[in-house]
Amino acid sequence: MLDRVEVSLADELRARLVEGRPSQAVLDSFHAIEASAIREPEALAAALEDAARLDLSQALSTLIPARALGVAVASADGRVHWRNPAFTAWFGEHGDTPAFGRLLKLATRGQPVSGLVEALDGAVLATCVGSAATAGRWPLPAEALALLAAGPARFALIAFAPSRVSDLATRATEAFGLTPLESRLAEALLDAPSIEVAADRAGVGRETARDAIRSAQRKAGVRRSSDLVRRMLDMMCGDQPEVTDLTGVFVNAFGATPGEARTGAALARGLTAREVAAQLGVTEHTIRGQLKALYAKSGVGKARDLMRLAAEASTLDAMTRVGETAAQLEGVAGRLRITARPDGRRVAAWDYGPMSGTPVLVGHGTITGRTLPPAFVAALHKRGFRPIVPQRPGFGLTDPARGDYLETAAHDLAALLDGLRIKSAHLLMRDDGAGAALAFAAAFPERVRTGMLANPRWPGHGVRSPDTVMGSITKAFLVRPEFVGLFAEMLRRQTRSDLLGDMVRRSADHVVADREVLARPGVLSSMVRDIQAMAARTSEGFAREQSLYARGWEPPTVDGPAPWLVMECRPLTLPGVEAAFGMLPNVRFTDLADAGLLFYHSHPVEVADLFADHARQGAAR
Repeated sequence: MLDRVEVSLADELRARLVEGRPSQAVLDSFHAIEASAIREPEALAAALEDAARLDLSQALSTLIPARALGVAVASADGRVHWRNPAFTAWFGEHGDTPAFGRLLKLATRGQPVSGLVEALDGAVLATCVGSAATAGRWPLPAEALALLAAGPARFALIAFAPSRVSDLATRATEAFGLTPLESRLAEALLDAPSIEVAADRAGVGRETARDAIRSAQRKAGVRRSSDLVRRMLDMMCGDQPEVTDLTGVFVNAFGATPGEARTGAALARGLTAREVAAQLGVTEHTIRGQLKALYAKSGVGKARDLMRLAAEASTLDAMTRVGETAAQLEGVAGRLRITARPDGRRVAAWDYGPMSGTPVLVGHGTITGRTLPPAFVAALHKRGFRPIVPQRPGFGLTDPARGDYLETAAHDLAALLDGLRIKSAHLLMRDDGAGAALAFAAAFPERVRTGMLANPRWPGHGVRSPDTVMGSITKAFLVRPEFVGLFAEMLRRQTRSDLLGDMVRRSADHVVADREVLARPGVLSSMVRDIQAMAARTSEGFAREQSLYARGWEPPTVDGPAPWLVMECRPLTLPGVEAAFGMLPNVRFTDLADAGLLFYHSHPVEVADLFADHARQGAAR
């Protein structure tokens, strides 16, 4: 048993940092977190700063759509042992092109190599080649992994082309709420050189096309068609940190000179040649000359193809640099929805339908719950509800808050309802989402039908489940709020599946119902993917929210006729819930005797019944 006083978390972090697993020190020594924050704040801060700068190649995980991968296994001499259908469709039965041969030769030196390879139809695709040791971190089919391990000097040949997977483009346009015509035109713009060509492909007049594309741009929160394409490509390529500098990708994958790479990177951000020239302080003639050279080196002839290749090549570049790249969750029952706010920020949500159901905003947890368990969705559907899961500012695909966090969160929910053309909704928010829920109810009381808080985060310094990993971290935040950002970034860089799986298991280990949930097939892996998607782009949402609570959040005054229900799970309760939330209008309190953190999984029917009964009582007022 760890000594709760003598263990130095700073020393443990530094020891684990050498292994690339500083979060393991937090798991193994969580009892010492609060004591270390009090006793050795400077040493702990320094260790956390080092951990927050951890090399991404050791533990960070990203997610990509596995359907967009063409995969082959080859020997160093270029002989292909196996290929998946996508690889065969793109490169033929053999796939032994001179371009792949060159990449294979370079990859024998030990590091993964990126490049561009021409497909059978003449299109140029982003590719990479990696050794068996490297490719073990990629989302490859089991057959490919087995063949890589079956012989010496075998390599994985990868092509990544989400732009060739039609339903990924369709899903992106659906997320923005585009009409069928707007969707056809937006998808055509992925490889059409102009709006006129896109209009011809969609079979509509050019003025009609321009009007439809302007409408699509408004819905996506952009001003130019090139920005609409970038937004779509960003969603199609997966969940990963935003690349702020693409110059390395242009140098490594395109073979560009440094000057050409700077120009290509600026163009890929959506700038025009004139804007690139102004930004780089050169003539437009110089920029056009560099673009001409880039087109020759990449084998494409227009800016949008260059933009597409840059997005896909940067995804492969990230895949070769992080600790693990995993496949995105497939078959999620909900539909992704993106609402653009007037300031350009985007708000993401999963809409589980049906359109005829009574809308209820279901909050995600501290870092999990982006997607809902099927049994809970079915229970809500059966009772006539349409669950919608908004992602709070800085979580998942929702952009970080630029100003006050709670004010932004409240207006995000209002913008989401506007985007979905919903006048009012029920609220069902859990744990750390209580702050955002109450801020929304205080700002927009007329849009709240009823409110339910489940295991809500307490105001003041009360800590639910203090003898757990998250409880100990929360106590440390209360002692040292300045540690929040460092902890958040350290944990974000520790999103490899095995590390997160260990963290989830230990966090849920103290409640029987939660342990039983995690023992079910597929639940733990689904939760891990959920966390990875929520934290892939930034840790800012978690950091801002935790800092809010650590620095003394108090619930706002909530007016209006909507009644409230506060549900506690008995193994996690603290005395005083009625004092903490008794100011809510028409509030009632209840609990679940044996539920824990994962009550949507363990008690879907019971929670749905409580919520439905509360909603009926609210409607009867």
